[in-house]
Amino acid sequence: MNLFPWKEKKLKTVWRIERDGRSSFLVGTAHFSPVSFRNALTRLVQRSDLILFEAPLDQESMAAVARYGARGEDTPSLYDALDPALIRAINRELAGRPGPATTAGSLLDLLHVKADGFLEHNARGVRPWMAFFATWTAFLNYQHSMDVEAFHIARKLGKPIDYLETIGDQLEALDGIPFDRIVNYFHQFPRWSAHRERFSKIFLEGRLQDYLSGAGDFPTRCESILGKRDPLFFQRMKSSFAAGPATAFVGVGHIPGIQKMFLGEGYRVIQDEP
Repeated sequence: MNLFPWKEKKLKTVWRIERDGRSSFLVGTAHFSPVSFRNALTRLVQRSDLILFEAPLDQESMAAVARYGARGEDTPSLYDALDPALIRAINRELAGRPGPATTAGSLLDLLHVKADGFLEHNARGVRPWMAFFATWTAFLNYQHSMDVEAFHIARKLGKPIDYLETIGDQLEALDGIPFDRIVNYFHQFPRWSAHRERFSKIFLEGRLQDYLSGAGDFPTRCESILGKRDPLFFQRMKSSFAAGPATAFVGVGHIPGIQKMFLGEGYRVIQDEP
């Protein structure tokens, strides 16, 4: 029986973007992961002259995101929108579970996850997206973040780093996640385990179309996170890719839209494996 399937898998959500003899890489990340992809990430960073991320990943920037997320006075209350029975079920599920830490890095730690009376601590008085991510990351209980790990590898190797958006852009996008989508996904809590296992399997196998067909209800599958940002990410990637070999790390949900834009402008898009 294979008890550790993640440890035997390779990173398959990588695409080589080619045109006019130039080649760069587009990487779809799982922002939170049960295993490190350090070797594959290191090879990608080593082959590039520039490393791109969605938004700044340094400690100070992520602390700013966490502080903003904790200020929910002017937003609807996720806690008040949930049925008391659901609140009790989530609290039971997460009771005694240690908060995420280690190589997943600063953002997970800054979410200040607490297990006792989980939703009372993490869904009251905060912005709805902050309540969702605190709950989702605690439920996953994963110890790694591909983005943060790649960021630290790039810094260690002395590679230039740039970003596809500012912290202000990122916060505006997060605030644009429809409140109803977050509430509706919480009401699917009994199915979260199945969603987690399905996504993990699809991600490891690099089956992007299967991911798209099953992630429609996830809160971040929305216009504010994907529809508005994908074209901006594409334009900024395109100019960077034209200057020399680069690698761009974005959440895997952005990959289909960005791929389509590259293909529409005559680029070759080839699934690769570092």
